[in-house]
Amino acid sequence: MAHHSAGDFSSGSGWLWNSAVWRKTWGDQRVLVLSLAALWAAFPWLYIWLSAQIEMPAFQNVLLKVIPADWQKLSGVPFSEVATYAGRVALAFVDPVVVLAATVWGITRGSDAVSGPLERGTMEMTLAAPVRRSAVFVTQALATTAAAALLCGILLASVWSVVAVGPWAGKVEPERFVPAAGNVFGLMVCMAGISACVSAADSHRWRTIGIMCGFYVAAILAKLVGRLSGPLGWIGYLSVLNAYEPQQLVGGGPEAWRLLGWYDGILLAIGLAAYAVGAVIFSRRDLPAPL
Repeated sequence: MAHHSAGDFSSGSGWLWNSAVWRKTWGDQRVLVLSLAALWAAFPWLYIWLSAQIEMPAFQNVLLKVIPADWQKLSGVPFSEVATYAGRVALAFVDPVVVLAATVWGITRGSDAVSGPLERGTMEMTLAAPVRRSAVFVTQALATTAAAALLCGILLASVWSVVAVGPWAGKVEPERFVPAAGNVFGLMVCMAGISACVSAADSHRWRTIGIMCGFYVAAILAKLVGRLSGPLGWIGYLSVLNAYEPQQLVGGGPEAWRLLGWYDGILLAIGLAAYAVGAVIFSRRDLPAPL
């Protein structure tokens, strides 16, 4: 027999600001937040230090003369823009340490919205408190989003500091990388929202993670096909990763902010819409009885 039938909402004064739910949610993500914070605080310094070991003329020679020009389709920007100090710093934002960490954050936290607690058997205890299902879901979404903003702030602060005082101090303005960090935030919210939506309809976290891993791989392939295949270029627009282009956002000036508004507008709209759908699904679905 299903437990908590559709339309069963626990009521009480703690509809949203239930301190117990907030403490539990932040406690659940604390280890991952601290781990990614340490990683993103250290990574830009290590990345720029290693990159600085290759002098700019040598880097430009390899990029512009050795690598085939057709590969520019994969970079998202012309190699002539990559072969600058700003372009080389921007490569950090498309490094797997940043992209995969942002994706792992979204999938890990989003999958723990509903299917995670159901699989662990803790959702029953949470809903026993005077709090609605929608409040539990919204609290998890807000905590995930707030922590994503914090992590992107740490990443930006690290990039800013190494650009300001590191090996390339004075070569490029640190404020150029604010839009790029904003694009990382958009990706994190998008992936977390989609993951939470899938989680809201599932009862097993491992299956939610598997579905999202398949979605991420499909998004990568769609973006690659869209860039490399002329006749099938439209497939690239089916990928959410098509709106993740931090390398295009380091040029500075109004154009960078205009592009950020477009890219993050897409990512945030998808993420928030997915959160909204997930909240409706979770509020109305039947939940399995705890084993």
